Amino acid sequence: MTMEMFYCMKNKTLNLSASSKLHKDIAGQRARQGQKERDKMSYEIIRKIRIDQNKVLITCASNNVYPRTFEECESFSLSKILQEKGHDALELEIFKAYESGCFQQGSSKYMRALEVLRHLPEYKSFDWHLPGLGKDYDICQKNRETPAFDNLLKKALKTRLPKEKFIVFKKYDGENIYLWKITKRCASWIRERARAKIFKYEEDANNISACFQNSQDWQVARIT
Repeated sequence: MTMEMFYCMKNKTLNLSASSKLHKDIAGQRARQGQKERDKMSYEIIRKIRIDQNKVLITCASNNVYPRTFEECESFSLSKILQEKGHDALELEIFKAYESGCFQQGSSKYMRALEVLRHLPEYKSFDWHLPGLGKDYDICQKNRETPAFDNLLKKALKTRLPKEKFIVFKKYDGENIYLWKITKRCASWIRERARAKIFKYEEDANNISACFQNSQDWQVARIT
């Protein structure tokens, strides 16, 4: 199941409409005080999700609408799920919105669960990022419609991030320097180990060097 088309009207109500394909434009058009979305893939930047009087209220803004204004709107479909199926079903539906890319940022709970999910071996057969067009994509979409996918999402919601921590370092002028920040274009390093960037998964720390040239001397260390 794929979400979501957002229509945030002047009366500040939000309606979510399901779509059958994840690759479709999930955002559609936003009718917010005469503003129009740009013609590209959109998603909702979440600032807050709360429940009030059995209603699900979301403070969000579209990534395609400028100036970016965060407004609190009721999600009618999520409110209906809460009222008819309960809190667990609501959490699952919200997490689906995060997993599909419709919701981004916001709740640390769902962001943590998303990080866990992406590191579960079973997720590979459901991960819509991996397959291209064709047979593999169709198989992935069918897999996502099975109870097994819902069960995997529930597992991720209940699983904590690992306690282990990893850092990346290299030698410079005879001493260790530590990876501090990463952008799309560069990696910044620092001498203070305590300020090094922390990776929760060793594979992420190992894979980061693949994004940069001349990274053959980068090393990974587990810290306590």
